[in-house]
Amino acid sequence: MRLELVRISQQVVAVHREIFIRKAALRNALSQLARKPASVRLVEQQEFMRRSGSQQSLLNRLGEKLQTLQDQRQEKNDQYDKLRRAREALEKLREQAASEHARTTGKLEQKEMEDSFRLSLARGITERRAAAESGVKHER
Repeated sequence: MRLELVRISQQVVAVHREIFIRKAALRNALSQLARKPASVRLVEQQEFMRRSGSQQSLLNRLGEKLQTLQDQRQEKNDQYDKLRRAREALEKLREQAASEHARTTGKLEQKEMEDSFRLSLARGITERRAAAESGVKHER
């Protein structure tokens, strides 16, 4: 997902660069025309105007391509954010489950220890009673 996002971002940069270079070339050509004498400028200006139409349509296509790439990049960003939020939610659930498991295990271990203590206490009481009863029987 990230690689796709990087690839699209690189394409956006490349299209931006191409638009910038073409616009700079048009501005440079206009600037050079403005410095020429009027007699030469009129002929070259007509040629420039004829060529600038195709340049403008190319710039329009590049602008459309740029918009399409930016839309794709936004869509990928949205998908990436959605996946990131889902992953974070799963991690939180995993942490909660681990915490609940630790609490449950702790409670079970505590219960087992208490049961074991009660059992050994009951055995001790039973053994003392049995010993006391057998001691009483021997005296009779």
